[in-house]
Amino acid sequence: MALATKPSLPAQRRVWKAPITKAWWIWLAVSLLLYGIVYALYLIAIKTQPFPGPFNDPLRSFGIVSFLLVLASATYSLRRRFVRGLPGMARDWLWMHTWIGITAVWIALLHENYAHILHNYCQNASCFTQSYWGTSALLALIFLVLSAIIGRLLDTWQAHVIARDASMNGVGIARALEESILELEYTVERLSAGKSEQFKAFCLQALEGTISLPSNIPALEPGEQADFQRTYETLVARANLAQSLQKQKRARLIIRTWRSVHIVLACLALFIILFHGVMELLTNVLHIIRPI
Repeated sequence: MALATKPSLPAQRRVWKAPITKAWWIWLAVSLLLYGIVYALYLIAIKTQPFPGPFNDPLRSFGIVSFLLVLASATYSLRRRFVRGLPGMARDWLWMHTWIGITAVWIALLHENYAHILHNYCQNASCFTQSYWGTSALLALIFLVLSAIIGRLLDTWQAHVIARDASMNGVGIARALEESILELEYTVERLSAGKSEQFKAFCLQALEGTISLPSNIPALEPGEQADFQRTYETLVARANLAQSLQKQKRARLIIRTWRSVHIVLACLALFIILFHGVMELLTNVLHIIRPI
């Protein structure tokens, strides 16, 4: 019987529990230290320069730092999908991706001296294409990081939904649920073999309903009552597990959908940021291209 062969609870928890990592604090400390240094230089520039802006050092250098941080943050996707042999857990790289991305936004704001955000607001659409799409690159970076933070919270929420459900259903996560549901269906088939048509029809209807049982209980012979009671209990257990499986699949679908949307947004934002960063480097740093 499927109900008598449950895996032990500690073994399941090792599967659901995320590995412990100190990367959260390490990368937060690195990001705060880097931003503190950059902000100190920003304050000095504000007090010593008459017209500080993105075309003069050190604010121009802040743009380069922010651009490099964006590229460093993007390496998380390489680690996760292509170069999985790199050292460190994927969760460590995720925290790097998160904190470095947030730091890149704050340094980019210093690079622009908060222009078009806190002052000197855009008056027309040409503002977004000036300086090789500088304002668009900044807004794209801000929007990308905000969407990533929202998605991270959504991902954590749904992961907790899956873990909590796996702890309560008595079986575990989706794969174990599917195996247990299949085993319960085999049990129903064995119990209904050789029984009356009413018995078999009820079982067939219950199996087709997935998470709900038929309300009409068939009138059966006294000799089938005991097997029907066992069958009904098995169907109830199957319906509960099916409902749990549906809940976990819905949570996983939400996570996958957000990640797909985030990847598309990241590609669009990264294209704009790369265009602005490369053109600024070629024009105002390396002087390979003449300014337009």
